[in-house]
Amino acid sequence: MVLFKSIPWFFLLYLPTSVVFAQVAIYYTAYQFSFPYVTICPSNQYYDIALLQCSSCPDNAIQKTTDQTQCECTNQTFYYGVNQGGGSLLCVACPAGYIRSTDGFGCDIDDSTCTTAFNNIVPADSFLDGSLYTSNASSAQPRQSSKQCTNCSSGTWAYPSSQRCFPCANVTPHTGPPPSTISCCGTGSTAIKDGTCLSYVINSTGISFSSSYLNTFRSPTTSSFFQQHLDASVYLCLMNLNAFTAQSSNRTLLSNGTACQILANIAAMQFFYPAINYAYGLYQSYIWAPTSSQVWTAASARTSIPFLAYPSTYYQEINNASYNWIPSSLDSANTIRLKLAKYSPTGKYLGLFDAFDTYIQLCGSAYTDGKPAFTFGTQYQKTCSIRADALWNATLYETAFFDPYLLFTKSNSDYMLPTPVVLRNYITDTAATPNQNNDESQWVYHRRFFLVDRISGVINNNELTNIHYAKSITILNTLSNGGAYFQPPVIVIQYEALSLTDIGKGTIVEVTFETQYRMNLDGHIQAIWIAIGVLSGLGIIFALIQTIVWYSRAGKQTVDLEIIGKFVLFLINILGSIFFIVMAGVSLWWLIFFKREGSVFLVLPSTSQQASFTALIIIAFILKTFDIMQLIIRQAGIDIFFIDWEKPRTGDTNNVSIWRTIFVANEYSEIQTFRRVSVTLLLLSVLFFLKVINLENVATAQPVTILFPTSADYTPGYNGILRVGIAFSMWLACAVFQYLIYIIFYQRFIEDKIINFIDLCSVSNISIFILSDKHYGYYIHGRSPNGISDVNLKDMLINLERESSATIGKRGLEVGSDDQFFIVKIDRVFRSQYDRLIRNYEHRILSRVNKKDKERTSGVLLTSYKNLNEFFCAFIDHSLPTYNYVVRQRWLLEKILNFEFSNSVKRSASPNEAECIFYIDADRNFAKTLFAGYENSLFMWNMATFLFVDYFAFNYILAAVITYLLNSIAESARTLLGQKNLSKKALIPTNFLN
Repeated sequence: MVLFKSIPWFFLLYLPTSVVFAQVAIYYTAYQFSFPYVTICPSNQYYDIALLQCSSCPDNAIQKTTDQTQCECTNQTFYYGVNQGGGSLLCVACPAGYIRSTDGFGCDIDDSTCTTAFNNIVPADSFLDGSLYTSNASSAQPRQSSKQCTNCSSGTWAYPSSQRCFPCANVTPHTGPPPSTISCCGTGSTAIKDGTCLSYVINSTGISFSSSYLNTFRSPTTSSFFQQHLDASVYLCLMNLNAFTAQSSNRTLLSNGTACQILANIAAMQFFYPAINYAYGLYQSYIWAPTSSQVWTAASARTSIPFLAYPSTYYQEINNASYNWIPSSLDSANTIRLKLAKYSPTGKYLGLFDAFDTYIQLCGSAYTDGKPAFTFGTQYQKTCSIRADALWNATLYETAFFDPYLLFTKSNSDYMLPTPVVLRNYITDTAATPNQNNDESQWVYHRRFFLVDRISGVINNNELTNIHYAKSITILNTLSNGGAYFQPPVIVIQYEALSLTDIGKGTIVEVTFETQYRMNLDGHIQAIWIAIGVLSGLGIIFALIQTIVWYSRAGKQTVDLEIIGKFVLFLINILGSIFFIVMAGVSLWWLIFFKREGSVFLVLPSTSQQASFTALIIIAFILKTFDIMQLIIRQAGIDIFFIDWEKPRTGDTNNVSIWRTIFVANEYSEIQTFRRVSVTLLLLSVLFFLKVINLENVATAQPVTILFPTSADYTPGYNGILRVGIAFSMWLACAVFQYLIYIIFYQRFIEDKIINFIDLCSVSNISIFILSDKHYGYYIHGRSPNGISDVNLKDMLINLERESSATIGKRGLEVGSDDQFFIVKIDRVFRSQYDRLIRNYEHRILSRVNKKDKERTSGVLLTSYKNLNEFFCAFIDHSLPTYNYVVRQRWLLEKILNFEFSNSVKRSASPNEAECIFYIDADRNFAKTLFAGYENSLFMWNMATFLFVDYFAFNYILAAVITYLLNSIAESARTLLGQKNLSKKALIPTNFLN
């Protein structure tokens, strides 16, 4: 393999030591400084294949016309004092009348050529023994000769292009195999590395080492490629002047750029194993950070020298608060422009390519398919299966090496910055594996990588026994400083090996390529918990206020366990709502700002960062479910009685029909689970938008939204937070729309079930007295202004007509009033009488049931019902001097706080008189005994159930089914328990409730 451009170092001894051979770049910090992005250099500069920058050619030299990575002398009147490749050359003027010789390192009188076809005949400008021919005496002058066609004599070998003869012992380097009958390099063929006689170079550097040619497979073997190239690449990359010659301030290391790239390739194939005899150890010791100032100094130029590893402080530097290397401004397409400098195994620079294409993944894809992997925010993942046999095919999968760079724009100019590579396979010389754990501060960051290594596994008999391939590649993209800056992407690679035993057996390997985006979200997470803390603090205060209100309504006089339990229940309700609202707000915020076009300051949280959101959605669902359970139990335990105002016509109270009461009780039982927003219709509407309109695709982990992707579009996986955000949006929008339709249109023009129920009470001459708490409840005045309702059809129509024409009294409790809804505040005297009547019934019915006397049981039931009915009728009519009440409006503050400041009216002289208050209830608060009164809590529970199921299942249909089933169970439980309570408290047999 050719490691160099023509470099006859023999002549270097004759050159003045004051000549500057290459540019000096003082203190080049390769990993930190960005440099302008260039692909074309002007004619007076060349393209450095290690630094990817334009560097000036030396004096009297210009860019080579056929290769912009090389310089050449301006014209044929200059010969090469040194030509090390790239910009490491010295152009010296030929004497008048001479032109540059064919090999470039001397001056000839003419330009004659040989026509013979024999390889050992060359146009010679040296003596037959191979020693230099010069017509001048001064060694400082170029050799001057005239060419003639001649055979190379013994002790010499022909230059590869058959231009001249070189003596074996003196000329270095030399390529191509020497004649088998000739012993060259003084000590024989063992001194030749990669076809190069290194005797002079070894002597000039003053260093020696014993290379390890082992590869890094599970069973390491000697690699033919390493054996052939490693020693030569180290020496030719170093290429120092004679270490025993005095160093001057302007003398620099000259490195063969191609040789340095081969050394980097071998280091990558050995996974940068840092042992001294391995490629990376030799690179660190003698090329990048040597210990001897005679070999390397901090001020030395690093042109042509690639850097392969980052310092141990790299992680701290890019995570420092002062980090400002790369601004987070991307191009108009929000694309992360990752470039790959590509090198052949023998060190040839093949160009700079976009990582969009297949250079960075084995799965293969077209340009348009690979681009989403580098669209900011898109959580790209592609997994494919490849036949193991195909990886051994050099045509399908070439072996090449890549150095990644990030291209970015700053101050309207494009710059490049090297980006790191983390090899999971990296092992230190102490057998530690820092890259295997997830602590990035302990990672060792390198530069070069490959996709398939089909070289290091070739052993001495030229047999390929093993290959390495990139099993998984993950690109980690990180925003810093609150999204103001963008860290260099980190390419994390896991390599696996295949051996000959895997060939021809149909073995399939799975490879994965993915990109991840992340940033420090501690501030966002902290803000979430601060919001939770602040709202929870307010919630505790509000729960305490609710407990105080309940304390008053329950007639409590001491703090007991029941008070504490009630406080806990109120707190559960409030905290459940708080967690739900914060969870919904967080999901909406992420959905809006992540999907906003042109924004590069927010990424989706990682799995660990999403733990807080997961906790929110779990806690919200659990608390709201518990709240609904205790709501059902609380509503199914109210005290309720249907007051029948109907008077018997014959004077026999037993002749009053019970059917009106049963009918009203059945209607009340039916509206127990009535809600203005239909859950079934709501679920169908939400599924329509999410699945039919395909708004589900808004939740894909990419900034752009494609509702109806084609087969050519890449569709990433869904993100849980985004799914919650879009689902919550649809739930809220559909619920608000349905509620407004019901309020504005349905209940005005079709039916209002609450008003219809009240009308039924009035027509049936039935009032309802409800106590939701011991001393607090509601009263619905359903007394008919006609006095009777148990009439025939004709009389019923006449009565309704009278009401319509206002020829009779109004339905209200007070004369001339239409107020039928009241909040009731009773005192202990009234409550004691009510409890006494209920207990009498329960005791008597229990004794009759034990005797299994059905007829007597019915009699007890009838008697108890009549006693309660008469008590309530007399109470409402103010016919009981001991039990009285007043009617008044609630004050504005009482309405706002839903709390009655007056516990009773002015007490009379007798301590046994009941003093109750009826507050006019224009807001229909009695609906709080029904599901309709807790629409918000039920809506939150339904939505929390839907979001909870989908968050873990990623399936909106499954979430809808489970939500529907749980809601149906809640409704059934409320209806069943409510019917049992009606039978017990309203003294209506369960046989008549359905």
